[in-house]
Amino acid sequence: MRNKYYISGAFMLILTIFMGCQKDLLNQKPDHVISEELVINSVDKLKRLLAGSYNEISNGNYLGRVLYKRSAVKSADFRFVQTIYNPRNYEQIEYRYEESGNNNGSASILWLQCYKVIGNLNLILANIDRAIGDDALRAQIKAESLALRGMVYFDLSRTFAYPWIKDKGKSQGIPLKLTPNEVVIERGTLAQTYNQILMDLQMSETLLKESVPAAGSSKYITKVGVQALMARVYLYQEDWQMALHYAQKVMEVIPEEKLMGLTNYVFSDYTSESIFELSVTNDNSPGSNGLGAQFDFRAGGQGDILATQTFIDLMREYVADPRANLLLTDKEGTKNAFVKYINRSGGSGLSIHNIPVIRLSEIVLIAAEACANGATGGEEAALRYLNMLIKRRTGDFQRDRATESGVGLLNRIAKERRKELALEGHEIYDLIRTGTALERKLTDHINTGLNSKNLNIPAISVKMIYPIPANEISASGMKQTIGY
Repeated sequence: MRNKYYISGAFMLILTIFMGCQKDLLNQKPDHVISEELVINSVDKLKRLLAGSYNEISNGNYLGRVLYKRSAVKSADFRFVQTIYNPRNYEQIEYRYEESGNNNGSASILWLQCYKVIGNLNLILANIDRAIGDDALRAQIKAESLALRGMVYFDLSRTFAYPWIKDKGKSQGIPLKLTPNEVVIERGTLAQTYNQILMDLQMSETLLKESVPAAGSSKYITKVGVQALMARVYLYQEDWQMALHYAQKVMEVIPEEKLMGLTNYVFSDYTSESIFELSVTNDNSPGSNGLGAQFDFRAGGQGDILATQTFIDLMREYVADPRANLLLTDKEGTKNAFVKYINRSGGSGLSIHNIPVIRLSEIVLIAAEACANGATGGEEAALRYLNMLIKRRTGDFQRDRATESGVGLLNRIAKERRKELALEGHEIYDLIRTGTALERKLTDHINTGLNSKNLNIPAISVKMIYPIPANEISASGMKQTIGY
């Protein structure tokens, strides 16, 4: 990578405090060296750096906007609405599928933000074993740092690399920077990237202690959170048996009864389904750059992303589906705004709401998909898992229950993921990983002001993934993704 270190907000706070005691700042070492010396020998200070890393993950340049919004607008289910308020040309490039190495939409800011987080986590992992402090806290910090690094590399791999389905892991992977001083430009294979991701997650799982989930405990990565992430990774790797194994581990701790139902489906902070979500407060909210402001135009939000008619029809398939209640009035005067993220009551910003990373609903659907693809239990188990969720999303289960088999069952699971996990960073990635072509109808994508057109793009087309930013290629000598 071009930079040895990235400094988080927590890092800068520590630096500011300690720099007040320095008499001759002009003769000091570079800032990142000063900062490193201040934190590497203290477990408590490394804990602060870890807290800062959580905040960087919730930043608008990563999960706080870019990845989740990109996933939605590149799918067929959401569209830009014509607006003159703060239009982002780089996002509209993505929407039109016109990215290139030099004109890459949000690729540059996502790439830099992810490696900024990785830089912080690498600094923690390189020093935590010899830092002075409590041993139990040391193990916790190490475990969380490993889990978060695995998660970030996974998000990079599914965004900047071809999917596993293309050639079973033989295609280009992601540069794996694992120590603070390492300079890495080799990409290796996707299989090597996944091996590192799973190694980080497995080591984290070993270090973390079992805990009883309680309201608010999911603001940090826990053992069950790591197991949930492993189920997701194995699903993308098409290791159906291991995906089911870890999904079942999660459901042993957070059982079916925790799924929200018709009377308590409220998409708020720390629901009964929460496994891991990022805490957002006044201090770390992206404000008008956050998810709440992107999809909701009320209270000064931008609301420039609306549901397509196809998605609205999906929401209305079941009798009394509570997810349809998230369709609210939009700036066009219809109810096409799908508002999953609402500013917390009493907050002053537009996006003071937590960000879900993984929920029980996703785990149930992972189990269903794994079984439908041949994991233990087969289609009978797949239907049981799928209907476990459906019966909590319909007022007439006998009418709406799943009974399909074969390809029809896989399609039904995919459709349920579209409904349940919308705006949580899955839409375009589900098409890519399953080899499903993007089909976007012009009749769905109206009033965009962007010369929208019908699109039919194969899932493994280079157009479906981000290019490595051209300035990164130029500065490091890294190989660009084949096809760009």
